[in-house]
Amino acid sequence: MFVTIRKFTKNELKNFLLNIGNTHEGADILSKKGILYTFVIENIDTRAANILKQDAIASGGDCALPREASSFTCKTCTAVLIGSLRTIEKLLERMKKQPFGLKKLADEIKRLIEADLNTRFELKANGKTLSLERPAIMGILNTTPDSFSDGGKWTTVDRALKHAEEMVNDGAAIIDVGGESTRPGAKPVPLEEEMKRVVPVIEAIRKNFSNVFISVDTYKSKVAEEALNAGADIVNDISGFHFDSRMAKLVAERNVPAVLMHIKGTPRDMQKNPYYEDVIKELCLYFEETIKEAEQKGVKKEQIIIDPGIGFGKRLEDNLSILKRINEFKRFGVPILLGTSRKSFIKMVTGEENPEERVAGSLASIVRGILNGVKIVRVHDVKETKQFLDILLAIEEA
Repeated sequence: MFVTIRKFTKNELKNFLLNIGNTHEGADILSKKGILYTFVIENIDTRAANILKQDAIASGGDCALPREASSFTCKTCTAVLIGSLRTIEKLLERMKKQPFGLKKLADEIKRLIEADLNTRFELKANGKTLSLERPAIMGILNTTPDSFSDGGKWTTVDRALKHAEEMVNDGAAIIDVGGESTRPGAKPVPLEEEMKRVVPVIEAIRKNFSNVFISVDTYKSKVAEEALNAGADIVNDISGFHFDSRMAKLVAERNVPAVLMHIKGTPRDMQKNPYYEDVIKELCLYFEETIKEAEQKGVKKEQIIIDPGIGFGKRLEDNLSILKRINEFKRFGVPILLGTSRKSFIKMVTGEENPEERVAGSLASIVRGILNGVKIVRVHDVKETKQFLDILLAIEEA
């Protein structure tokens, strides 16, 4: 007899059960028992919380409540619901028949589970489709003289095009072209200057690479419009449509994917003592409202990508918390983009001053993200990232 502890995803466990001779029906049921979910439910009515605990136990799970809730000495509380996917499915049926908001809670839990299990996304623009079933690499192409890591390297069209070619050959599915540095303390670039930097480069890339996706990194709608006219497919807006009120309308009219990032403040002042009580909760509330506003302005949800904005108005502990709990952003049912490449938080942990020597730290920072649902990684070092992802995903798929 030989015993091991194995960790499976739902699909891995289902396939394993089929391989050892289970029926399809049995494998489907048992695979749901192999996934454990923990839901933290804040401000739940104490009456609902006590019913939830009883129903959770009756369904095969459990629910932790504070002592005050059991004695009904508080009106609301925080509940921690724990159970397998199979258990939670049984519980949801019970909750639908209960009062005090439990039916609505059941709908929300079901939505969160569906979003968590969804792994298939596609980007569509200008007749092209990019599958995100496997994570895609977005290569950074800064046409700026002052970016924190590679400023001044790709400021001519010829040099920028050559670097774009290298990144495409190394495995980049998206080339992200930016004409204004958004490093901490950076000053805004005049509109005409930013267009002068990015539009000719995008035209050259599109002329030479018809199938690659091109993203324009800007928060100005006029720059985005000219970039789209030049052949760009994606708008990457660090402000999440909040710096330029016309940007959402443009994205809706052109029906192109857009990256909505979180930033606290502006690049010029974002690192001046940023503070969060709960960074994950605050970012979730931000994205909930930002996505809602974008949809109200005509942007299709299937064209939205979110980026938690590592280093954009964040302390070291905030950046690390985001990386540790990044799976919680899957709740929105849209692709997650992660940009950690060469950033200063890596220096804070490792002491490495030179951004170009932070490749190992950059790769380490994306592991948790990739294993927890991140679909796009924005990087400077495409070749190294491609090799890293190939090995990581080969191990996961073995």
